[in-house]
Amino acid sequence: MVAGGFIFVLIIVCEIVLAFLFSVIAQVYYQKTKIDFKSLFKGFAERMFLTLFLFNDLASALTFFSALKVATRLKHNETSDIESNKFNDYYLVGNLLSVSVALFYAFVLSQHGEIQILINLRH
Repeated sequence: MVAGGFIFVLIIVCEIVLAFLFSVIAQVYYQKTKIDFKSLFKGFAERMFLTLFLFNDLASALTFFSALKVATRLKHNETSDIESNKFNDYYLVGNLLSVSVALFYAFVLSQHGEIQILINLRH
């Protein structure tokens, strides 16, 4: 059970760091000074979705996820090329980072047994 607690704490710490990183990225691209909790929650839900399916060897979830992201992206309409480029860069960086973190979470979960052994060796 100790490894489960470690993994839970690791995910919480990573999510806090991600919230900070995404807030900084939003400031750079959009000069947003407020934290967008709705976007942070959606990102967390996306990462948990991907983590759950990747952990269970259902890599096709990445295709499904990508289709959903493209479908939601199509509704976005910027007024200028500069704004479109900013949005596309922000969108790409955010999604790559988010999917990478979900892959990391799935890896950590798949190593649960090894983490438990390492924790037991330290005690």
